[in-house]
Amino acid sequence: MAHIIEHHSSDLGVESATASSLGEWRLVAGNRFVPLQIAAEGRFEGSIRWRYIDETCITQIVASPHRVLRTDSLISPSDPKHYKLSLQLDGSGIVAQDGRETVLRPGDIALYDTSRPYTLEFTSDVRCLVMAFPQSVFDVPSSLIRRITAIRLPGDEGIGALISPFMRHLGENLDSLSGIAGVRILRSVLDLLTALVYAQLSEEEDHWGESRRAEMRVFKLYIDAHLNDPDLSAGTIARTHFISVRYLQYLFREEGLTVSSYIRSRRLQHCEIDLSDPAQTSLSVSEIAQRWGFPDASHFSKIFKAHFGQAPREFRSARLSA
Repeated sequence: MAHIIEHHSSDLGVESATASSLGEWRLVAGNRFVPLQIAAEGRFEGSIRWRYIDETCITQIVASPHRVLRTDSLISPSDPKHYKLSLQLDGSGIVAQDGRETVLRPGDIALYDTSRPYTLEFTSDVRCLVMAFPQSVFDVPSSLIRRITAIRLPGDEGIGALISPFMRHLGENLDSLSGIAGVRILRSVLDLLTALVYAQLSEEEDHWGESRRAEMRVFKLYIDAHLNDPDLSAGTIARTHFISVRYLQYLFREEGLTVSSYIRSRRLQHCEIDLSDPAQTSLSVSEIAQRWGFPDASHFSKIFKAHFGQAPREFRSARLSA
C-alpha cells in the first residue's frame, strides 16, 4: 500500500483520491457503494472526486482502460438499493444489464441498478460522471426502470441535450454544491432525469399506455399544487377529475404507491427542505407544517420522526448547525 494515494476532504465536502495501480484502484473505487470486481491489463492509473448530497453521491472518474463487474455472487439482500446514472465525458464505455448492452459516447447517459448484475467496460482512457442515488428518492416505478437499464439515452437530442451539459457542469463544480442549494440542485437533477426516463419510455411499447402516463402526470401535478390543503385526498382528487376513487387508486397501485402515501411523502419532502433552509428560520416548525398541509402539530411531529428518525425541531437544529 505504499502509494495509497492522496486522499483528502475539503471544507466544502468534496473528497478525492488517486491510484497508481489496479490494486490501489480496487481499494479506492471497488467497494464504495456495493462490492464490485475490477479488472485491467497493463499499467493502471486513476483519479476520483466525489461529493455526497444527502444520500446521493456524485462522482467524477478519470481512469485507464478497465472493466467493472457486479456479479450475482457479490449481491446481498442487505446491500443498499441504488440506481446509478453514468454520463460519458471522454472516451467510450460499454454498459450491460438485463440482457442488454449499449455503447456510450461523450455526452451519452445510461442507467443501471446496483441490486442486479451489471458490467461496465472501458477499452480506452475514460472520463465519466457517476451519480448514485437511493431508489426510494426516484419517482419512477422500478418495473419501468428495468425496461431502460443499459439503454443509451442520447445527450445530443431531446431532454438529453438539456440534462447532459447540466450534469457535466455539475461534475466540474462539485465544490459549489453545499447546503440547501446543493439539495435543491439535486432535486432538480432528479426531476430532469425523471423527464428523460419517461421520454425514453414513451418511445418504447409501454403496457401502461400513453394515456395512463399522461393521467398520472396530471394527478401528480395537481397534488403538488394543492399540498397546502389539509383536506387533499384520493376522494377530492377523483371528484375534481371526474373519475372514480377506485380507478385513481388503481393507477397509483400500478406504480407501487397509494394516493395517501404519495401525498404524505411529497409534503414531508417540502417540510424537509424548509426545515433545512436558513432563510426559513423566521417560521416556526408548526408554521412550516401548516404550509404543507399538516394542521396538527403533534401528528406532524409523529410522522416526521417516523420518516426521518428525528423530531422536526431536532432535525432542524442538526441541519442548520451543519
